[in-house]
Amino acid sequence: MNAERKEKVLVLVTAQKNSLRLIDYGFSLSLADDAELHILHVQKGNSVFEGKDSLKRLQELVDYGGRMGACIHVQCDLNVAQCVSRFVKKEGITRVVLGEAPQEKQEKVLGEWDRIIQVIPEEIKINVVAKEKAERERLIV
Repeated sequence: MNAERKEKVLVLVTAQKNSLRLIDYGFSLSLADDAELHILHVQKGNSVFEGKDSLKRLQELVDYGGRMGACIHVQCDLNVAQCVSRFVKKEGITRVVLGEAPQEKQEKVLGEWDRIIQVIPEEIKINVVAKEKAERERLIV
């Protein structure tokens, strides 16, 4: 007997306000696929209590994701990519949502994004959400 595997969507977030749109995207996928929604933040290092501002933003993301019915996971690890890989395998994740790679950031940050993409098993669907344009058109009434 081969039971069909339950769909599980994982949204990878950082302690930034724009992670809200990633959660929204993951939420819409989870509704469409009748999937479990998981949100994961991996803090590089040994503690999530590194910066007061980032802790506040992280709390906002946790609260927002909780209102969406997501299972929230916050982990610390010196190797972010391997932490993500272990999580995906352990939880049986079927789809990963993350933001696009930084284009003007330091090479170190881009390398982390690349490492995360490389460690996600091939059978897992990956959705890379493009950045929104910073400039918005204004509607003048």
